Amino acid sequence: MMKTDELLSATVEEYLESIYNISMEGEVVIGARLAEKFGVSAPTVTEMLKRLVRDGYVEMNNKRQVTLTEAGNKAAEAVLRRHRLTERFLVDMLGMQWHQVHEEACRLEHFISGAVEARVIASLNNPTTCPHGNPIPGSVPDARNYLKDHNAARLTTVPVGGTARILCISEVVEDEEALIFYLHEKGLMPEMQVIVLDQHCVDSALQNEQVKLLVNDHEVLISKASAAKIWVTL
Repeated sequence: MMKTDELLSATVEEYLESIYNISMEGEVVIGARLAEKFGVSAPTVTEMLKRLVRDGYVEMNNKRQVTLTEAGNKAAEAVLRRHRLTERFLVDMLGMQWHQVHEEACRLEHFISGAVEARVIASLNNPTTCPHGNPIPGSVPDARNYLKDHNAARLTTVPVGGTARILCISEVVEDEEALIFYLHEKGLMPEMQVIVLDQHCVDSALQNEQVKLLVNDHEVLISKASAAKIWVTL
């Protein structure tokens, strides 16, 4: 039974956020994925999931796949709203760069009151997305189906010769600071238009597959794995 009379711990909120974000991108959530995400042991994740099931925030099927309940979705959206508003505030009001704000927002999101949230919204004229392009729950019609509603696709699925506009960077990897900085250096940020020149370049030195793009009249190479973390609209 969900416990409505206590505040969620920061760890619980982070689990709910991660389950929400992975699910939003159409991927199956299992314990091993969460263990990898948080860098903890499988038993640690199992214990947390048992607690979340007990408190009514998640459900697990016979394949051990995890889904949020309605209460879980609401709790996740509440903390994601604070997180993404904080990122927006740090960029728009304090002048920080878009690739620098995720970790700062993670520290602050658990302590923002409703009054502060309302002031931030008013000061920023009710923004709808964070600096990484992800929707702010409560400020868009349906944050859970944001990608579907925009017919978004991963950059790796765009055909050669196709033109696309970056909608958002996967929230699942926003905490991978090196990756976000890598995309920043390549000029790959929300609203940027790109043309796909090749989906299967092979870098012999790095021994991985690359995607070749045209960005602001410059050719850019990024790894296939990184390109898969970029959601675009055609």
